[in-house]
Amino acid sequence: QGFGPVQQLHQQIDRLFDDAFRGFGLPSVRSALFEPGGGWGTTAFRPSLNVSSDNASYQISLEAPGMTEADLSIEVKDDILTIQGQKQEEKESKDRHFYRVERSYGHFQRTLALPDDAVADEIKATMKDGVLNLLIPRREASDAEVKKITINH
Repeated sequence: QGFGPVQQLHQQIDRLFDDAFRGFGLPSVRSALFEPGGGWGTTAFRPSLNVSSDNASYQISLEAPGMTEADLSIEVKDDILTIQGQKQEEKESKDRHFYRVERSYGHFQRTLALPDDAVADEIKATMKDGVLNLLIPRREASDAEVKKITINH
C-alpha cells in the first residue's frame, strides 16, 4: 500500500529542505519522529500514539483496541516508519437499530520519520492489552563522526 502521491511529494520536499538546512547548521525541518504529510490522506479512524525517549531508545505506543497482531503491519523504508492496520466492524444483527455510534472502524496508516540516531534494523514490537509498543534503539553519539580537514598552502 504505501504513501499516496501528495504524501510522497510532501516527504520529498521535507527531505530537500532538511538537506539544505542541515548544511548551514540549522535545525532540521523534518524533526525527530515527525509525521510526514501532517495527516494527508488519513481516514476518520486514526489511533492515538505517544512518542517518548530516553538515552537508550525511542518508545512509541499506539492504541489498537480490538485489533490483533494479524491486523497490523509495521515497515521501515527510507527512514520512514509506517504503521498500518485494519479494524473490522463487528457484525451486528440486521434487526438491531443504533441510536448512537461512536466507535471507529476501518483502515489507518501512521507514518513517522525516524531520527538520525535511530537503529531501524533493531526495532522491537510487542502487543499487550490493545496497545502496540515499539522500542527503537538509539545509536551512541561518537566523536568518530567528525572529520578534521587540514588546510594546505
